[in-house]
Amino acid sequence: MLLPPLVMAAIVYACEITILSIGFTMTYLTAKIPNFAHGTYAGYGIYVNYTISKILGLNPYISFPVAFLVGGSIGVVVYMLVIGVLTKMGSGAIVLTISTIAIDIFLTALLYIYAYWLRDTFKTYTIFFILKEKDFQLGGTPGIFFVALTICIVTVILLHTFLTKTRLGVSMRAVAEDPELASVLGIDVYRTQLYSWFLTGGLAALAGAMYPMWFQSHPAAGSYIITSIMAGSLLGGMENVYGAIIGGFGVGLSEILLTNRLQATFGIWVGEYRPLIPMFFLIAVLLIQPRGLQGAYEWLTKSKRGIELLSKLGIKVE
Repeated sequence: MLLPPLVMAAIVYACEITILSIGFTMTYLTAKIPNFAHGTYAGYGIYVNYTISKILGLNPYISFPVAFLVGGSIGVVVYMLVIGVLTKMGSGAIVLTISTIAIDIFLTALLYIYAYWLRDTFKTYTIFFILKEKDFQLGGTPGIFFVALTICIVTVILLHTFLTKTRLGVSMRAVAEDPELASVLGIDVYRTQLYSWFLTGGLAALAGAMYPMWFQSHPAAGSYIITSIMAGSLLGGMENVYGAIIGGFGVGLSEILLTNRLQATFGIWVGEYRPLIPMFFLIAVLLIQPRGLQGAYEWLTKSKRGIELLSKLGIKVE
């Protein structure tokens, strides 16, 4: 193996959290609300993979594009039936945010129903499962390690190209900056929002499809990692998609590696408190720099004290 299994697990998890954090940030930019149901989209990706690989007996990697389409469709339906309707009714950010919590509960309940239906129909175990046995090996290394890393890198490159080089991507950025001005300029805000929710839902389900290839999964698995997703997004700066890449990867790596270090120091019991690590990131960022890495960058390059600090380190700011 190229790397210790723990490090590979951390990288795979970090790739998934990065993709999810990117989608979470994009939703926040376009809809101006945190989507608490975003993690549950990943849960649907998990069970798309389970259905295709375990029930149908096909290659699990076939489920990845299918999961993207399923997640994107769910995102569109959620926007059309809930978020878009509430927005037209004049609902504020608080109402919209609470509605995403209700959506999360509803979607998770549907996943549990589906999981139990699969269990009763196909007499197979559908709760707390791992699909490692369905993966291929490359030089003694699980294939998902290479696939997850590749998908993460390609997603970042394609997303950058999409947002900067395509008309739809530029429209999304315009809507994120100022929906009213974008509408005046002739951009169909509603349709752009639909495309945005399709993209973010698809990315979330794609990350979810990768999840059971290494980690234990269940219907609420996606919902459980929402704190990690939010921590990655907040660390990168909620107003910066590119910051979410750094934030998501950092939170994903530290969540596994730091938990392992604490277990080695204090005992195996620390593993039960792993979800507290992203909570620590959330609290620390909110207390120190609420705008995350973007705010820190602006402070360093625009404030007098920040410029002085960079000068002492030999870094010149133009």
